[in-house]
Amino acid sequence: MESKKAEMVEAAGRIILESGVNALTIEELAFRMEIPHSELLIYFEKDKDILKMMLFSLDNEIQQLIHDVVSSTQLPEEELNSLFKNLYKFFDQKPYYLSIIFAAELMENDSDIQAILLRIKTAAEIYLFEVINQGKQEKLFNNATRTKSIVNKILVSFRVLMNEQQISIKLVRDLEIQRGINE
Repeated sequence: MESKKAEMVEAAGRIILESGVNALTIEELAFRMEIPHSELLIYFEKDKDILKMMLFSLDNEIQQLIHDVVSSTQLPEEELNSLFKNLYKFFDQKPYYLSIIFAAELMENDSDIQAILLRIKTAAEIYLFEVINQGKQEKLFNNATRTKSIVNKILVSFRVLMNEQQISIKLVRDLEIQRGINE
């Protein structure tokens, strides 16, 4: 089942990157995977269920990434550096997750998707609180600044970076489409 789910996530990701989040449907996913539509109905009742599966996969992958970084027993500043390098590499390899995260229409219309994204954000905040507080105890970080302020600045900065990355990916994709049309 896990390999089938990974295959579905990758195929759905290609659809999102090529055509956008709204193009992701059960029918399109079945077409891209070259399987009968009915086979996907075992997993999904509605098109939004595909996005939920992808977000659960994102949540699991980020939790694993955090776990791997924590297991490496580094100093807090090295741990943060390692985490964000790994996150950047992760989103570079799987940019379709950024398209989902930054799709405003999804956030407005689906409370289940909002809840999953909130759980991912909360897990990141908890982890960052722990690392920063540990760094403060070890006098590696400034104790004068509130941990919550530091966490918020880190998350906002990373979100801006990832948003810029997502915009760059979209621009490159649009240029490739234009080249294909003009050739």
